[in-house]
Amino acid sequence: MKPFHALLFCAACLLISEGAEIINGRIAKPHSRPYMAYIKVQKGTYNSICGGTLIDSEWVVTAAHCGIPGGTVMVILGAHSSDDNAAEEGRQKFNVTEILQHPQYNDINRKNDILLMRLNASAGFGKYVQKKSLPQTYEDVEEGTVCETAGWGWTGDQFADRLMEVNVTVLNRRTCQRNLKNEVYITENMMCTNVGPGGQDSCNGDSGGPLICNGVFRGLISFGTDPCGKQNGVAVYTRLTKEYVDWINKKTGHQL
Repeated sequence: MKPFHALLFCAACLLISEGAEIINGRIAKPHSRPYMAYIKVQKGTYNSICGGTLIDSEWVVTAAHCGIPGGTVMVILGAHSSDDNAAEEGRQKFNVTEILQHPQYNDINRKNDILLMRLNASAGFGKYVQKKSLPQTYEDVEEGTVCETAGWGWTGDQFADRLMEVNVTVLNRRTCQRNLKNEVYITENMMCTNVGPGGQDSCNGDSGGPLICNGVFRGLISFGTDPCGKQNGVAVYTRLTKEYVDWINKKTGHQL
């Protein structure tokens, strides 16, 4: 099993080159996903990255395992480049004042892998930054549905220097479970996609990023098979069930 942890790496040793691609995906059109949050956690001399989704002017939702204890968190909205010093119009940087991990999150079996981050100020909405609405219905996404995900994570030999996106296809839980064997039990609060015929997949550092199916926000990247892009591999997402949406609304104090 490959957890899509906010992968720790030495910042001074990280080399990012032009033209990097997500695992057999593509470079996103700049600012075409204005709800994307680029999350950076610093702890000592190490940095880690995750993706997230802006769901309100002050709240970002991501994976619970992205909340590294003792780390300093920065959230960047309106980003296309992963360069901290990129001079991008519309880029907004925030500190995080509150981290709310789901109380039943289990780091071993990946249950309830969802977390809320509260920004230290309200995001300014506009061309480059917009929120993504939570789902209003909670039915399973049909097997074979082509969805989209995105992130700045590992591309196979480096971390992406620009936001990458990839199409992935929903897989039924039974096949997903068989491909994972007994490493993790796939629950009704999870959903899976398979690795595409060309090795299309998400990878380390993409954790917490959104799964969008037919325009609807359906899940958060959690973990997958190792290595990324392996044939017959799978990626697993925390599914945005009514239970989780109710929890989000309760913690944020209003209906999102």
